[in-house]
Amino acid sequence: MLPFSSALSGHIRYLLQSLNESNSQDVFQEFCQYVGYGTEGSILILQTCLDHLNIHGKHLKNTQLEPIFGSIIKFMLDKPNFNTVLWKNFCMVQIGELFANPVCVNSTEQIQNIFMFLHRSEGLSKHVDSFMQMLSLVQLKKGDHFILAPLFSDELHEATFLRSLDLFEGDENDFDAVLAEMEKEMSMSDIMKELGYGCTVNVSRCVEMLSLFLLLTEINVSGILCTIARSHAGLEDNQNAFSTFCYALGTDSSSDLPLMSSWNIDVLIDSIKQLAPETNWISVVENLDHEGFYFPNEAAFSFFMSVYKRACQDPFPLHAICGSVWKNTEGQLSFLKNAVAVPPEVFTFANAGRQLVYVDAVHGLKFQPGHANHAWVCLDLLEVLCLLAERGHASAVQSMLKHPLEHCPEVLLLGMAHINTAYNFLQYEVSSIVFAKILKNSTGSGMVLHLWHVNPNLLVQSFLDARNIDPDDISRVLDICQEL
Repeated sequence: MLPFSSALSGHIRYLLQSLNESNSQDVFQEFCQYVGYGTEGSILILQTCLDHLNIHGKHLKNTQLEPIFGSIIKFMLDKPNFNTVLWKNFCMVQIGELFANPVCVNSTEQIQNIFMFLHRSEGLSKHVDSFMQMLSLVQLKKGDHFILAPLFSDELHEATFLRSLDLFEGDENDFDAVLAEMEKEMSMSDIMKELGYGCTVNVSRCVEMLSLFLLLTEINVSGILCTIARSHAGLEDNQNAFSTFCYALGTDSSSDLPLMSSWNIDVLIDSIKQLAPETNWISVVENLDHEGFYFPNEAAFSFFMSVYKRACQDPFPLHAICGSVWKNTEGQLSFLKNAVAVPPEVFTFANAGRQLVYVDAVHGLKFQPGHANHAWVCLDLLEVLCLLAERGHASAVQSMLKHPLEHCPEVLLLGMAHINTAYNFLQYEVSSIVFAKILKNSTGSGMVLHLWHVNPNLLVQSFLDARNIDPDDISRVLDICQEL
């Protein structure tokens, strides 16, 4: 670990003070090297550069040296972890000080220059609206005005700009509203991922980090759980990131953190419960349908379920994943794909409200290891899979059904016969495959009779499919009908 210390900070200040045209490129390359060490190096470079400008900026005579400051900041903009700390530490503090000590802006030309810089910069133009909101909180001299109308694009209308300047005499509520809107754009879960597993080293640190954001709601708790599940293993070595974050915020920045290889579930859940004791964990699950939700593998799914079981003793709310088709169908499929494959101690459908009812007259319908978690007797699961298949995900659903078609085909067919969807190709695909096996079974007449009472249309279609697949099966069909 690089020992970023006051000595290094002093060295950076020395380089800035001795900066001239002949050594500017060498200084820039050395700064880039420090930035390459990670977040801590970026923060140290940024802080020292800004301090130098703040102290000596008015006395800098050689304007040809100014590009190095813009170059190093531009170089840092695309670095991982940097934007988070820059925004929370520097921008928020500066805006706060501006509001706490309002001064009269003496030069509208300065403001126009800033606007032009943001507006013309490919990477910074997205911040124009935020700049306008901040500007609305600053007192302007009476009679000052801006000549910016010709600069507005179709997306940035003059009327919107003029409305943003109606708040020259804004109060604290205006400022809080702007900050609240800015914080909405900051994903708490993404910041946790950037800072790394050190966020959950202990409850006090975790609470300190989470409390920096808006109140914990079921929606952002849901986002946190999904993010930590996807990143439960394999994050790059960010053991210094959280201590740097604390340092940037002026809190305890001790770096003697233990090396962690995953999130500490107990710490995270205890911290959430401490900050938001009224959290409804059922509602947390009901908010999983959001952009970005996805389980890449079974390990991520199992980790998520371990977090839920640690947080809530209630059975998992199956209606949240099987009650309807999500907007994020890819995310829903990633959940269901893993849910049907894991053992019952990880996830079970046993508490489903609509389950297949067994009939004594139907032979061979006993639970087998292939469906121990009750997935294929859950009618809501089968129904939502049929709907997902109809909406363009047939291939993914068919791959999920390979296992039950091999290990419990009769159970799957009976379940498909009981669901309430309209004509659905997945139902008939399953029936055609399974019915061909039934006809070759000497005890298949009991299944045929049961299907006749439950879903006669499906049975008739199965007869037709069987005949098309193997014309010789028609004699077996007739024998069964005569027997019954």
